[in-house]
Amino acid sequence: MKKTLYWTFTLLFPFLLLGLGELLLRVGGYNEEVQDLFIEVTSQPDYLITNPEFVARYFPAFKPQVAPSTFRKNKPRDTFRVFVMGGSSTQGFPYNFYNSFPMKLEERLLMETNGLKIEVINLGMTAVNSFVIWDLSSRLIEYDPDAIIIYAGHNEYYGSFGAGSTQFGFGQGVGLKRLILNLKNWRLYQLIEQLMKSVKPAGNDGRTMMAKVVKDAGIELNGDLFDAGIEQFEKNIGDVVEILGSNDIPLYIGTVASNLKDQPPLSDNAEAIEKYEEALSLYEDGDTESSLKFFLQAKELDELRFRASEQLNASIQRLSKPDNVFLVDVEEMLRRNSQSGIEGESLFVDHLHPNSRGHKLIADLYFEHLLKREEISDRYSPNVFDTPNGITRFEQIYAKVNIDRLLVGYPFQKGLSRAEENRIFENLYNNLLKSSYIDSLAAFSKVNLESVPEALNQVVDHEKREGDTLSVMSHYYELLNWQLNSINLIELAIEYGVNNPEVETYLVNIIEKVLNKGAYDPRYMNVLSAIYLNNRAPEKAKYWLDESLRLKSTEPILFYNLTRYYFLKSDTAKANVFYNRFLQARQR
Repeated sequence: MKKTLYWTFTLLFPFLLLGLGELLLRVGGYNEEVQDLFIEVTSQPDYLITNPEFVARYFPAFKPQVAPSTFRKNKPRDTFRVFVMGGSSTQGFPYNFYNSFPMKLEERLLMETNGLKIEVINLGMTAVNSFVIWDLSSRLIEYDPDAIIIYAGHNEYYGSFGAGSTQFGFGQGVGLKRLILNLKNWRLYQLIEQLMKSVKPAGNDGRTMMAKVVKDAGIELNGDLFDAGIEQFEKNIGDVVEILGSNDIPLYIGTVASNLKDQPPLSDNAEAIEKYEEALSLYEDGDTESSLKFFLQAKELDELRFRASEQLNASIQRLSKPDNVFLVDVEEMLRRNSQSGIEGESLFVDHLHPNSRGHKLIADLYFEHLLKREEISDRYSPNVFDTPNGITRFEQIYAKVNIDRLLVGYPFQKGLSRAEENRIFENLYNNLLKSSYIDSLAAFSKVNLESVPEALNQVVDHEKREGDTLSVMSHYYELLNWQLNSINLIELAIEYGVNNPEVETYLVNIIEKVLNKGAYDPRYMNVLSAIYLNNRAPEKAKYWLDESLRLKSTEPILFYNLTRYYFLKSDTAKANVFYNRFLQARQR
């Protein structure tokens, strides 16, 4: 008996010691700030926001940018909450977060429903693949999502824990990589990681992420490493489907698209290059259908696998069979909307990231699928105003700097030293600094990591002096995405928009957004309802008139608008009632 106890204690002692160490670290509050995926917004404790310290766990050498998507800590009734997961395309690269397709989707849902609070939380991050999505998905259940959206697949080889990535030196086993992800929840493991980082600091050598993560430069089609990437995607997303299905959460998963026509193979694979050149020749001869087949073959044979293979899209289609999963065919939609009928530069800024029009189209496609949901269809109310098309000049140049830096590096340019890459980029950057005021300000802000809101404030002031009304309002619109709770900024933007009716589209979108996540103020409702009445949209106006009444507004404009509404509806009795209330309110 004593011998049994001795060996039992001997075997258990290391685990008891580890458990004690873990307990002491937790009680002592070690790394407390990195434990939660979402944290309270400092200025609004009733709201949550993604914790950038938490998501850094997925990357050993950098902290990814995450969209500042806020949502209510306690989900109110009549709220439609969506979480969106994916890589840099979902994040919105090369644009700021408010020009990503998740934000465009939120805007569309907001503009075309009545009585719903809309929350679209963008969890897109650079270099994220299915391992991160698998880890995040189970953490989202407690936040009561009405839907989950996934647009991912390009990063299965070079993303975090990817099959061909240098980021982690593990083998290809899915189980081993998941074990590491689970260990990252333990304070002891976090402490060991921190000590290892302090011994060998990462440093920044100026290279782009694409250049840093490539381990196996050539991943042969249908080779072991290629198959490992497909297998990990199917296992991880397959488990996500099961997790969400067991919790009755709908999943909308998109096929992934990339630039076929205007992106030559990134590798030096001779067969891939030959297929691409043949595709170009067929396209120039007017044979679009045949050229598409060769463009696809060129992409499939490209051994630098930054663009997802068609086999991965086939996996997405297979994974979408369960009742809780809905296939969103982004690839087919973008192909159909490309100017040439083949995915190319009309919709992409580089090898795979959509341009602003591409983001808008993707958002619209997800909206069409969500519209089939009862929660949305029951509140559906078409709007006479669209969401804003295009992006501001500031955003164009800000994004251009991102793309310029990407395209002067590996694998788009091969054989250049880092000094040569930097010299080419510096020339591009200096040309922007010599250009217009907005161009120079946007470029300087991006390269020097200056505050975007401060830069946008300067742009607004400059464009006011120039008298460019559209530019002022469009930049106000982007600025408010950073400062949606700044009453002073809201008032300035609304006042400017009211005095310049030609920018009503921006003004309506601003007020709808402010009412959704900013200040639920009857004054803004009254302005909005007046604009809707002016544009023959009485039902949209009536919703906000009723809300203003419910909040006991006594402003004359409310009763004047109600008078106009009932005259439009030919109800003269009610129109007279509210006209008398309008006269009384004016006398107060």
